[in-house]
Amino acid sequence: MEGIDGSGKTTLINSLKPVFPDFHYTKEPTDAFQFGDLKKLSSPENSFYNFFLFTYDRLNHQGELRSNKKIICDRYLASSIAYEGPMIEKLLGDQNATVRWMVNVSKIMLMPDIIIYLDVDINTAVDRITASRKDLNFRGRQLSILEERHGLSCIKKYYDYFLDNISEFIEKPVDVIKINANDPASFVLEKVQKIIKSL
Repeated sequence: MEGIDGSGKTTLINSLKPVFPDFHYTKEPTDAFQFGDLKKLSSPENSFYNFFLFTYDRLNHQGELRSNKKIICDRYLASSIAYEGPMIEKLLGDQNATVRWMVNVSKIMLMPDIIIYLDVDINTAVDRITASRKDLNFRGRQLSILEERHGLSCIKKYYDYFLDNISEFIEKPVDVIKINANDPASFVLEKVQKIIKSL
């Protein structure tokens, strides 16, 4: 399951758990991830460093993924590409080269069979983030860089580019299903339930 902040991903997954109790539910970053090691999103070098932190966490996640057959994962490789790619692009020159490099680094990882992408309008995402935030100043500012319109737009651009051209970057076939996440949560849940039941 993929999507920018405010797409309703976590709400959706929590709603799926009682419907599909035989699935294994997991997420990235995993519970073992050391958030204190992350660098501020202030330079391409810092994003480069953070990408490897997330990749190392993903490497350690492989055992859990390999030991289960039916898995729903909240974020995976596409998230790393979307969130770290815009800054890393400043080191590598263009979007295509950046995505290709990030995928090549990740070739030893399992790849999903299906990516369900919750496609949401930026304004809707920001409204949801703001409405759900109990204390908008808990980071010393109203929203983090990744939650503001410009940041979310850059992330969405990378998501769209990678997912629209996934066969160019990943050797195994990966189905990408985009869901209109501007719809009410109940509509999104119904659509995703049908997708999972059809597998």
